[in-house]
Amino acid sequence: MRWGILVCVLYITLPAYPQRELAVDTTQISQLLDLSAKDKWVDAYRCLSYADQALKQSQEIDYRKGIASALNLKGFCYWTFGDNDLAIQSALEALAIARSEKFPRVEAESYYILARGYMDLRENDKAHESIVKAESLAKEGSDWTQVCSIYNLKGVIFYSGRKYDSALYFYNQAYEIVKAKQVDPINLPRILSNIGEIYGRENPVLAFRYFTEALDLAKKTGNKIAEASITSIIGHSYLDGKDLKKAESNLQAALELARTLGLRRVMRHAYGGLVDIRLAQGKGDEAVVYLQRYYAVRDSLLNTSKVRQIVELEAKHELELREKNIQLLENEKRIDTIWKNILLALTALVVVAAVAIIRWQRFRYRKNRELLNLEIDHLKSRQASDIDDKIASYDQRLLKQAISIVEDNIADSQLSVEKMAEQMNMSRTSLHRKIKTITGFPPSELIRSIRLRKAASLIANRADSATQIAQSVGFEDYSHFSKAFKKHFGVSPSGYEEQQKGTELSRD
Repeated sequence: MRWGILVCVLYITLPAYPQRELAVDTTQISQLLDLSAKDKWVDAYRCLSYADQALKQSQEIDYRKGIASALNLKGFCYWTFGDNDLAIQSALEALAIARSEKFPRVEAESYYILARGYMDLRENDKAHESIVKAESLAKEGSDWTQVCSIYNLKGVIFYSGRKYDSALYFYNQAYEIVKAKQVDPINLPRILSNIGEIYGRENPVLAFRYFTEALDLAKKTGNKIAEASITSIIGHSYLDGKDLKKAESNLQAALELARTLGLRRVMRHAYGGLVDIRLAQGKGDEAVVYLQRYYAVRDSLLNTSKVRQIVELEAKHELELREKNIQLLENEKRIDTIWKNILLALTALVVVAAVAIIRWQRFRYRKNRELLNLEIDHLKSRQASDIDDKIASYDQRLLKQAISIVEDNIADSQLSVEKMAEQMNMSRTSLHRKIKTITGFPPSELIRSIRLRKAASLIANRADSATQIAQSVGFEDYSHFSKAFKKHFGVSPSGYEEQQKGTELSRD
């Protein structure tokens, strides 16, 4: 029965829990994701290629974490290329999976990419909301590289909103994490460059030191994306200092590297600087050419159709999220209902088991009492001869002695287990243990049983009134006697007398 109940419970609860994913080998996918992540700041094209391979393999085996991670890497690459609509689309798809499957680190990365995309679209409120969510999730884990990137981007968002003190605070936080948590130094060039931009407004010399340190470190760590961006920033710094030759040299170098890497954001920045240089040189025709290229790149980064696509994507994502939340609520209600039914069933089983145990205890009590009565009757019927004493076992002789003591003192209400033990030259503990072993009842129950049996005999013979009979067998309180009698025989003393009268009449 016990195993049957367990099987039923498992059968009931099985639909409430999703099937576990079969164990699959994801080693190659993990390797592809690692390779893609290492190329994020080195070669966005190669990073995208590895992410595409990881995504394809993850989809083939429905490896949800791999799918979401690959989508985030693709989103980062799209952002690097300036395709903010594709970056946001990939991040939203990854976010939906990460939320449903409970992947907090992947979810944080999705919000990080969304923040980058919204920032480029000048949606600062959405960018700030996304980076705050990313920060909250990242702090729960121990991926310090992720936390460092989030703090740096948060600083950039504050900088674009002209909140320079807040921006510098988060840049410094990111810088301290790189130093204290042994984060890959490839992340440091962009942080140093961002700090330099803060100081550039008031202290160009200090700012230039940060820029040159950042550029050296970018080349040393192989951070090509940061190298292109910082080279363009240095070009603008020379332009501000009226050193047109060095300015153009750096801007052209940045432009060439940006074209190779597909960095339209850097290309726009470099073209803007080259326009100013040609105007300063009085070369209006060449300035117009660079200006046209500047607008072409800028429009490719920010155009109305892409913004509309992003709004539609967000609406679709929110709708899917609401539907998923509704489904989750329905599943939770269903699970709650199942658990309530299980609890009710278990409660019913406990009640049934309790009733069964009580009845079994009562049945065993009655059987033990019947056996005790038979034992008493048997011992009393035997002749107390020497032969019998020799044949009788030690237990029988001991029980017989105990019964005799009770019967000899049956009217004594003060007869106790202690007195019985004293008369039998035994300790109370030894007597209790021995009588319980022989009869199944403690000595006090043996005394009470003998008293009540004697009372029943007197009532059946109508020897006296019930009250007098109670006193004659050692009960001073009639109420106590009546309750004990009813428990022992199942009827009250008066009821027992009526039963005996009925029995006599039926015999006649």
